[in-house]
Amino acid sequence: MSAAALLAASGMTFATAAQAQEWLDNLEPMTLKLADFSGNQDANFGKAMVAWEESITEFTDGKITFENYWSSSLLGALDTLSGVGDGVADIGLIIPSYMPQELPVGSWLFGMGAALSGSTVHDVAAGGATALETVLTFEPLTEEYARHNVKVLQATATPAYNLLCNTPISSPEEAEGKRARAIGAVWSETVEALGMTPVSIAWGEAYEGLQRGVFDCMVINPNQYVDGLVLKDVAPEYVPVTMAQLQASTWVMNLDVWNSFPAELQDFITQANVKAAYDIWEGYLDIEAKAGELIAEGEEIHTNDISSLEPIAREQRAAYIAALPESAPDSVENPQGFIDDYQARIGYWTDALVEDGYEVTERTPEAILDAFAGLSEVDLSGFYEKFNSEVTPGLMN
Repeated sequence: MSAAALLAASGMTFATAAQAQEWLDNLEPMTLKLADFSGNQDANFGKAMVAWEESITEFTDGKITFENYWSSSLLGALDTLSGVGDGVADIGLIIPSYMPQELPVGSWLFGMGAALSGSTVHDVAAGGATALETVLTFEPLTEEYARHNVKVLQATATPAYNLLCNTPISSPEEAEGKRARAIGAVWSETVEALGMTPVSIAWGEAYEGLQRGVFDCMVINPNQYVDGLVLKDVAPEYVPVTMAQLQASTWVMNLDVWNSFPAELQDFITQANVKAAYDIWEGYLDIEAKAGELIAEGEEIHTNDISSLEPIAREQRAAYIAALPESAPDSVENPQGFIDDYQARIGYWTDALVEDGYEVTERTPEAILDAFAGLSEVDLSGFYEKFNSEVTPGLMN
């Protein structure tokens, strides 16, 4: 499909087909380097970004192509911000909490991962939509990235983190003194509230650490039973207490490269960014559904009753959010107002999902298993169209 046809299909406007062709004729061929430390082209982020690349290559009639560097083969998690800003790569994945000195606003925003429900569909889609909307429009954040010579493309939020353990835990008494891998205050403070001890263990050492009993639990998504570390053999006790989600994993592009693009191409990429975020939402639901199948079988994984643990975690997460204004960077002029607005947007997007027939799941073992069973049937296309119609136009030139 030609660039002009793709523009028309995307709903973008331009004066004439000849004008649309003019910017393409003047576009210099280039190959952009993408660096992803989190996985390869078969992982959730990788699949979404490959589709994103293919749409841009098609839109530009092959003038823009890509070279992909997966699994830290070009830049690691701590190198990506400077690497993309300096042009070592043109596109990369940022976890802002890894760089609190360089990205104080982004790192502070990470704390909003505690403002979630534990209901997978709503945390992924409503939480993801709020994170996406915020990183694209919140000026203290976009200006912070721009000072590092990068342009924010899109961001997403994960499902809630839970506890995957090698020992049963269904009460504060059983949790007392247990060691849990928790990297970051948004998780470690909940671990402490449950009476457990947070420990810092490298990701690559987590499987063996659980296997050998170096620590007892890992704070992570249940999808790690079937994806990534595949912990089903070493952490068969599923403790679905609601921990914060990983908030605002952010894809960025070198700002000089972005500014070199004509407005028509920037607008197309903006729409492609939103589509990539939607693909990641759906990818998370797909992975969680597969984990849910394994959990529901009850043969390899045992689900613990968290009725006495969930209220403790909920109270702690609320306290964490309430304390966030005190730690806000100076560039956030009204932190309480920002937090109130952020929570209101989560509520707005949650209501949209409820209107589509997706009720927020209660945090009981039965309701959790029922929700897992329904994840494969979730259709977010209407939700995506709502976001596209309400938010995306305001991001265009």
